[in-house]
Formats: sequence, C-alpha cells, structure tokens
Amino acid sequence: MSIDDAYEVQRVLSSGPGGRTEVVAIDGFGPYLRKKIPSSLVDRRVWTALSECSSLRLPHVVATYETPDEFVVVCDFVPGDTLHEIVSARGRLPVSEAVRIALDVCEAVEELHRRGIAHCDISPRNVLVAADGAHLIDLGIARPLGTEPSSESPHFGTHGFAAPEQYGFAPVDERTDVCAMAHLLGYMLTGLEPGDAYRAVLTDESVVPAPLRAVIERGSAFEPSARFQTIRDFAHAVDEGSKGAFSQAASRVGTSSCENLGASGVIGDEDDSCNGSAASSGGRGRAKKRRTAIVAVSCIAAILTALGAISYATLPNVLGAGAAGHDGGSGNQTKGGQSSSYEVPPIDGGAPGAADESPLEEGFSESAAAFSKEDLVVVESSWHMSNGYISYVVALRNASKDAVVDYPAFSIVGRDSEGKIVSSEEQVLPRLNPGETMYFSSIAGTGTVTPRSVDFLPIAPDEYQVHRARSEGAVFRVTDVSATTDTFGEVVFVGEAIWEAGEKGEDATSDILVTVVLRDDAGEMVGGVMTLASCPERGVPVAFQTLGEDVPDYASIEAYAYAW
Repeated sequence: MSIDDAYEVQRVLSSGPGGRTEVVAIDGFGPYLRKKIPSSLVDRRVWTALSECSSLRLPHVVATYETPDEFVVVCDFVPGDTLHEIVSARGRLPVSEAVRIALDVCEAVEELHRRGIAHCDISPRNVLVAADGAHLIDLGIARPLGTEPSSESPHFGTHGFAAPEQYGFAPVDERTDVCAMAHLLGYMLTGLEPGDAYRAVLTDESVVPAPLRAVIERGSAFEPSARFQTIRDFAHAVDEGSKGAFSQAASRVGTSSCENLGASGVIGDEDDSCNGSAASSGGRGRAKKRRTAIVAVSCIAAILTALGAISYATLPNVLGAGAAGHDGGSGNQTKGGQSSSYEVPPIDGGAPGAADESPLEEGFSESAAAFSKEDLVVVESSWHMSNGYISYVVALRNASKDAVVDYPAFSIVGRDSEGKIVSSEEQVLPRLNPGETMYFSSIAGTGTVTPRSVDFLPIAPDEYQVHRARSEGAVFRVTDVSATTDTFGEVVFVGEAIWEAGEKGEDATSDILVTVVLRDDAGEMVGGVMTLASCPERGVPVAFQTLGEDVPDYASIEAYAYAW
C-alpha cells in the first residue's frame, strides 16, 4: 500500500482545478490537513520555503510526497471556521474584529514575503479563524516573488480578490498580496465579495469608516505602483485607519438615542430623521472623515426638540481663549509635546479618578442640579506627533458634586509658532458623573501640519446636558496591565477589567472604553492608548488588548475603564 493510501480521508474541504484539500488521519494520529496539487501547477520552492517559516499563522508542514500526477503536502490541522463560513453566517464583521483578523493574516503574509514567496490566493476560503486568531492556509498557487505569469503555470487566484497582474499583466510580487489583503478587509467590513454591490456599500461611511475605506482603495489600486509597496506598510495603514475609525465612532455616541426614536441610527445621513435642525453639524462630521465632531450632542438636541423639551441652540463658545483664567475656570496648554496641568483637588477628599460616592438626596429635582461652566475641567493632558497627526491623551473632569453631564466635549486647537490656529476640532465623550475624571486618548490634526502648541479646552454644556444623578455611575477596575510587542514591533497593552459597582446609563452600549495612560519618572503624562472591550458581567473579569502603536518612552502604566 502506498503512503497516499495509508491516510484515511475524514472530510473533503475543497476540490477544484488547483487541487484537493482534505482532513486526514494516519495510524490513529491526526487530524492533519492534506493538500493534493497537480504536478503541473506546483512550485516546490514554495513548500521548501514554507517548511522554514516560523509564523504560527502559517501551515506547519508535517510531510510531503509525490504521486505520478500530484504533489502532496500534509500539514498540522487547525480547528476553526473559514472566513467565508463566518461572514456567510454572520454578515459583515465589526471593525475591531475585521482589523484583528487582517493584522493576523498580514503577519503570515509578511513571513512568506521574507522567504521570497507570494501567496497569490488570499481569499475568504483560505483564511481560517481559530481560537488563537486567524491562519492563512492553502499555498497551492503560491509563487516566488517576481514570477512571470505563463500559460503553462497560471495563477489566477480567486475572482474578486486576485490582483490584476495575476491575469497576465505583470509578475507577482508583494503588492499582489497587498491587493488581495485590501479586498479581504473590504469583504469583512461589507459582508460582500468585490463587485458592484460591494463598491456601493464600501462608500457608505455608516458601514465602512472613511479612514479604512481609504486604506482599502489604495491597497486595491489597479496599478501596483499606486498601492502600498509592502505588506508591512499596508498593516500599519490598517492599524492607523482603525484608530481613525475609532475616533469617528467616538463622535457618534448618540446613535442609540436616535435608534430609540425609530430613526435609521446613522448620524449624519441625509435622510436621518434625527438630524433635524442639527443637519449642518452632521454634514460637517461626514466631511471631516477621521476627524472627531460634536454630532452626538447635535443629535440629542434634535431629539429633545422633537419631544418638546427644549429648543435647539448652538453650543456656547469654548471657555476662554487660552490655558489660563477664563472666568475663574481651569484649563490646560502644552507646547512642543510637553504636558502641563492645573491641579484640581479631589472633591470631598476623593481620588482624582473616582466619582463622588455620596448618597443621592431624596426628592432632589434634576433641574436643581448645581452646575457651573467652571465645573468641566481639563485637569491634565499630553500630546506628541505620530504619522503627521496629533496623538493626545486628556483627563476631563466633572467637578460638580451632584450634576451629571451628558455628552461633555472639549476642543483640540493646534497653533503654529506665531500663535495662528492650524487645526481645530471637538471631541465628545459619553457621560461624566459627579466628581468623575475620564481619561481619553485619540488623534487630531490635519495630517499635514505640525503645530507648535496644542490647547485642550472644555466646552460649556447646555442646560439639557446637565441633570441630577439618578444612581451611582458604573465603576470599573482594571488589573494586570502589561505591555508586549506585536509582530510589527509596536507596543500592545493587555489586561483585565471588572465591573465592581454602580449602574451603566440607560443609553450606554454593550462595550466599555479602556484607556491606558503612560507616565514618565516625574509622573507626567507622556502618552495614552485606548480600546473598546465587551462590558463584563458583574464581578467577572473581561480581557482586553489594544492595537499595536508606536508610543513614547514611559516609566509607568495606569489604566481606566468606563461605560461607553
């Protein structure tokens, strides 16, 4: 009996002109993954290179052998579902999940490129999602970088995902796989294979955030020279684009309130009935792409107008014109990336990051909540330039003893050496409970101009945003925070968050915001990183992981979590 017959076929995964993929066992051992490739299509250099690869995201070759007509490769079997099966069952994936899978696959592709191999068939059926992340499988038509297409050895790839040069236009190289990766990311975000319907959905910012759409469009350009030139460049752009997408999502925290009124739930759409008198604010938010905006506050204002509670008015002007002294309030200004803060003492002796835990007074009306515009304070901040943008971390405090502020906001104003404004935008947060400080990290700026100084200024809330606390706000504790590096050498922070006390607001999502704050030896903030994680059950920790980032040198780590 030949070695080929010794394997017991348990399941056939795929079969076609490019070969047959099976789940097999032998002598009670297995399961294994067996790929049978027609001899005329195989390039043995690929499998030699694969056997030298160390990435856990690629198949581990157990054995190879040949039959008269086929080259056969046996690999370790990784249990999981293909990306095609997952998207077919669930529809489009959340941004965070799609980005994580894309970066896992990029790790595998970079290892192949390092060994001089182009995969040539990155597609949903060739990405396996397992418990430890995504794996890139099936190198049946992989070729050495620079291989010219030929009629004797075609490598067309999967229609819709394969780069144009695979159809005979040019040799395959790293940019061939970049093109397929861009289509793969678009597939995960839209739930559609590339085509007319896919292109229409790709331009819908309520589905695909503009920063990631720009990455997809550049990565899948027809001309290879217009794409990202390496898979590392593409992965970095995906990482940065996801941060821009997160900033956009943070500006839309009022969506759930729109949905409660039966609107489309997409803030900024032309036909969104929540826009009302706030339509111009929504339009500006769409035009800003990765910029953060005050769209959520505008949406809430329109909702309350519809309910007859208030008449909409524009937000008051930013408090003051600089860091020092605006009507007795506190502010913050940083120059050249250095941080500075104006000390705000804890309320009633409480910790700076904790909410006032004094019991609520019986019979206290919401309208009687005492709140002054000086109660919204930026207590500390820091910024530095990263890839042309302002990367910042800010601590915004509600110094009131009894008033909750819904959708508090602050502005980020960049100035040049002469004090001229070179960038200005606003960031909205979900809610600040009495005495609570929220640490928030994101990006700002134009991407083209480097400011000399950056001001972080609180925006006075309108009356409808302020009310008496109905219950104690949710309190989350973050533990076991540590730093590591990803395959691209960028810093990743991991840890756990636990819901200890209090209640989430009725309009909160099912997520929590986790912000990691970095400080130097003197205790000054030097940077920050944030991510979203699923809200834990009470008393049950939930793990979180940030995306990889280039961070400044730091001496200590703090982490905070908030209802989102």
